[in-house]
Amino acid sequence: MKKIFSMLLVAITLCMVVAACGDDKDEPVAPKPQKLESEHSAITDTYLVYDIDLSKDSSSIYVYKVVFMMGDKPSPSLNISVNSPCTVDKTGKVYTFIGTNIIPNVIMGSTPTPFPTLRVNNLRSVVDTEKKTYSISFDCQGTAMGKPIDGHYEKEGKLL
Repeated sequence: MKKIFSMLLVAITLCMVVAACGDDKDEPVAPKPQKLESEHSAITDTYLVYDIDLSKDSSSIYVYKVVFMMGDKPSPSLNISVNSPCTVDKTGKVYTFIGTNIIPNVIMGSTPTPFPTLRVNNLRSVVDTEKKTYSISFDCQGTAMGKPIDGHYEKEGKLL
């Protein structure tokens, strides 16, 4: 009887040890780099491309064909990129960009050039890759072509 009781105790202990050796990863898996583009209907529409790579210090938001006010007149259509820190939630599907006092790059052709007389302030953008939606809001302030710019950009929409 002692032998059966001892074997039963050993079996229960082994079951508990095996059950306790599970893989309890609570940490999120690092998302892979990706590029996401906003929907736009016409070639002249403002649209966005999110270049997300969390292995870098910052990810990029490209804003194509954006227009700001220069005094009382609109600026020419600009293509800019904004490098900003990006975080992701525990699901690995919702990315948030937040930053201020960022020097944007103006893109002429395929070459991004820093534009130190402009600043992007109050940047907040949320990208949900599961719902395929985005929202973005920022202020662009400074001077361009000798004229003051004090513009606000805000948009939300769907991703392709």
